[in-house]
Amino acid sequence: MHWRLIDDPPHNAFYNMALDEAISEAVRRKLSLPTLRLYEWIEPSISIGYFQRISDINIDYCRRSGYQVVRRQTGGMALLHNSELTYSLSACNDLEPFKGNLIKNYLTISNTIVSALKLINLNAQIISSKNRRQRNPYCFRISSYGEITLNGEKIIGSAQKRYKDGFLQQGSILMDSDAGELSKVLRMGGFSCEVGTIKKYAPSVSIEDLKKALKEAFEKTLTIEFIHDGPTEFELNLARKLETEKYSADEWNFKHR
Repeated sequence: MHWRLIDDPPHNAFYNMALDEAISEAVRRKLSLPTLRLYEWIEPSISIGYFQRISDINIDYCRRSGYQVVRRQTGGMALLHNSELTYSLSACNDLEPFKGNLIKNYLTISNTIVSALKLINLNAQIISSKNRRQRNPYCFRISSYGEITLNGEKIIGSAQKRYKDGFLQQGSILMDSDAGELSKVLRMGGFSCEVGTIKKYAPSVSIEDLKKALKEAFEKTLTIEFIHDGPTEFELNLARKLETEKYSADEWNFKHR
């Protein structure tokens, strides 16, 4: 079975979210193959979950710092995108690995990513119990069933958007983190957060090493073969439209106060 792998250059926050949605739309229409997109951010940016309150974010500080703030299609809580590799996976519900419910699909992807981390000598684990901790505005302070940890620290933050005919999953794999900057973004004075990062546990591993491991693990675990390609003309046109009309608009980004 062939899938598409898009190894994208860095883009701004609004366009990154717009392109993920455009690719998901094309895949669900069967205009494009199931797609794994790997990408970075052209500058430090903040993304917040679909249902998250914008009041969790210090907007004045973000504007002074030049950080774009964008609301994702997927759920979860806030992320500071800086030193990381982001992935998005778009697929249809009738695809063999993903004919189950949300939890089963999430676990399939988590198991695949765990296999990738093991290829770079990181013995990550999947959480097998539900977490009942209080709400926290930072994604990596909340670990729930099916998520990936290393030595008890969450190392990947992922969330999924379900449609009747498919889904989009987005995830952030931290290469490094900056707790001090995060405390300013999230209005959390004295913020201290121990999270798992690639640099912390495998300092010699590069983003290119991580991309290679993800490709190998997806192909082996899901019995697929990737075709390296870029977005189609349909996806690029839709992404530009979504960037302008949706993801860069306050009506979308500030709608939950």
